[in-house]
Amino acid sequence: IPSPYPVGTPNLPPAARAPPQMPQAAPLAVVLGAACVLPSHALRTLGASASLGLQLYGFRDFVADFNRTYEDGTEQWNMRRDLFEERHKEIMEFNAVPGRAWTKGITPFMDYTDAERKRLLGRRGRGPRKASYDAPAEAASLGGGTHIPSEFSVERPGAKLLNLIRDQGNCGSCWAEAATSTLEGQVEANRTVMEQLEAIRAKRGGVPEVPTLSSQTVVSCTPNERHCGGQGGCSGATVELAYDMVMARGGLPFAAEWPYESGTHGSTPACKSHLFPSAQVAITGYTTLPANKVSPLKQALVQTGGPIAVSVDATHWFSYAGGIFSDTDVGSGDFTVNHAVTLVAYREPRMFNRGYWLIKNSWGTYWGESGRIRLEMKRAEEAHCGWDYNTHEGLACDGDPDKAWVCGTCGVLYDSTFPTGIHLKGA
Repeated sequence: IPSPYPVGTPNLPPAARAPPQMPQAAPLAVVLGAACVLPSHALRTLGASASLGLQLYGFRDFVADFNRTYEDGTEQWNMRRDLFEERHKEIMEFNAVPGRAWTKGITPFMDYTDAERKRLLGRRGRGPRKASYDAPAEAASLGGGTHIPSEFSVERPGAKLLNLIRDQGNCGSCWAEAATSTLEGQVEANRTVMEQLEAIRAKRGGVPEVPTLSSQTVVSCTPNERHCGGQGGCSGATVELAYDMVMARGGLPFAAEWPYESGTHGSTPACKSHLFPSAQVAITGYTTLPANKVSPLKQALVQTGGPIAVSVDATHWFSYAGGIFSDTDVGSGDFTVNHAVTLVAYREPRMFNRGYWLIKNSWGTYWGESGRIRLEMKRAEEAHCGWDYNTHEGLACDGDPDKAWVCGTCGVLYDSTFPTGIHLKGA
């Protein structure tokens, strides 16, 4: 599947994501207002900077292109400039090495501190492994017998939800965005459910034309008593916990009822429990696929026709601009699984072409290939493994083991989940 998305260096968006607001006690407090990616209608047009070569692109260009409000000559300006120049040098050195299948470029994270970048990951893994929450018939439906093509994509022209790229902003809510993106993608892949939604909208309203689901509800209403993935909300949790919440509450409201707001202020508002009685989209279970296996992951994508939530080590993704990302270019052989994303396509390796997994991230459309990244699918993907020695930084619940064996590029095979039994309440 050739990438249909813009690829190039530098990867320059026409607007800004500001670094998150720093604590008041920080010596270099960020002097920005709302820290978020502006909505598309508010994006200013990128000027002459777009024509500059990456080598000539400097901090002043970045400040203008990303709407930063740092004052020239202040301690804040100098600190952010030093971060930018350090990352810019790394990008130039990386891209100068011939033969690599991907490039680095200018992204919104050039002036983020390491701590601010880490906060964006927000994925702290899953709880104790449970094989499946499906009814027996649903769990059995992913058995053998289905032809698995050499390449497959759930994205398609004209799709309302399957092609949607989310932006978590300055909140560690990747787990909630991945869970919501996967659920609404599976909704659109279900023709019966989509027809029912259209019928309800035509008859009595209450269903948005683009029925995106409320990831803010997931962020604010998902309990996390064992601290699986962090403290919950913007401090991290798991896709599985998100689906547990949707089942327990009987459904998930539309985004029109509670739009995403945590990306702006980086905090977790209180749960709006009054929204659940009117929620229409519900699930009966979810399936967690066998760990570190290629075939079940491809099979789930093909058989459901919808996306799958997967977990990855995204430590080295911040400067990704395009191409097929190989972790052997940047890693030491071990992983810290710290980010949840959405798998939408794959292509198996061929004689003269690399294979890849196509992933939708939740960092907006101005990162990567229009918000996506292609991860290399190696010929021996299940043998590309390493230890995650930092499970309590990026993987475990309270009381879980301190290390885990994970496989696939960036650990993509380790933890894969999708919702099942999708239906409309009362339909």
